[in-house]
Amino acid sequence: MKGILTLLFVCLLGQLFLLAPRLLAGESGAVVAWGGGQTNFPVGLSGVTAISSSVDHSLALLTNGTVAAWGCDDDGECDVPGGLTNVIAVSAGDFFSLALLSNGTVVAWGLDDQGQCDISTDLTDVVAISAGHAHCLALQAGGSVLAWGSGNFGQTNVPANVLNPTAILAAGNYCLVLTSNRTVLAWGLNDTGQTNVPQNLSGVEAIAGAQGYCLAVQTNGNLISWGAPPAGAPALTNVVAVAAGTFHTLALMSSGTISAWGANQSGEEVVPNGLTNVINIAAGWSYSLALSALSTSPFPFSLINPICASHSFSVALQSQIGVNYALEFTSALAPSNWVVVQSTNGTGGILTMTDAFATDPQRFYRVLTH
Repeated sequence: MKGILTLLFVCLLGQLFLLAPRLLAGESGAVVAWGGGQTNFPVGLSGVTAISSSVDHSLALLTNGTVAAWGCDDDGECDVPGGLTNVIAVSAGDFFSLALLSNGTVVAWGLDDQGQCDISTDLTDVVAISAGHAHCLALQAGGSVLAWGSGNFGQTNVPANVLNPTAILAAGNYCLVLTSNRTVLAWGLNDTGQTNVPQNLSGVEAIAGAQGYCLAVQTNGNLISWGAPPAGAPALTNVVAVAAGTFHTLALMSSGTISAWGANQSGEEVVPNGLTNVINIAAGWSYSLALSALSTSPFPFSLINPICASHSFSVALQSQIGVNYALEFTSALAPSNWVVVQSTNGTGGILTMTDAFATDPQRFYRVLTH
């Protein structure tokens, strides 16, 4: 049975971009929710490949490229546009929603009081999106970061030193960018130190944030926080992803389990017993979400040190004995068109997989277990 890829990369003309953690090609999981407020997801919800949450609403991306939404709908943030298909990523803002389509365009709905849903017709070639309180970020295939919506705190003024971005985050009224050298840049509101990135922070693999704090996961599995993060963080290692709720935090471990801490006014940090095989997490005001994979293959696994140079791509991972790993690519995000580049068995150590003939203008990569 196929396992689950942890990250999706796009290699374009010698540049590398990290798309939001998600699943493709029919891989799906079950949504698990706990806490208070927005845990009643739609009856019969299935085939979910990614989840995103904000203050009081949530989004789910389905294997057929459509979107499900639930929670507070006071501003239309759950009113998914009719006929919306070919979605490859979603992001829930505080009172609005974003969707990235396979053709590189963006769709928005919900509250539009500060232009956060005003998508320019010139916004194309987008490979990643992120929605904050009332502002948005988009990463284009050429490496440009674009911002729109509320700029009251300078959050839509992208600094000139944002070069070679690989991941973006709009959170609260500020922004974070992860660069190709694994460092983090921040700008916007700094009332609790959320844009004071720790000096010498390096080796970052993933970023997350909420209104008043930021999180970074390093290659060695360590978790770094700054700003005003929730109290009570345990000493953690082997972290592969994090989700920042308003007053609580979730960490996804390499074992596929979750650690939670911070406020617990509605049970949002009480992880359900037996919750395993988790591949995606999200956190809101007082609730938590997890996407638990339906497969029993060993996952998740972390992809390490992706490199895209000229016409070659390589990525390393911590492998397991007895597990087969396949590096695959597609020139467009069409789930039926994945091509196997390399297939090899795990050794129990670091395994490097390479595509030395990436001659297409762009290639999207994933790693699956078998």
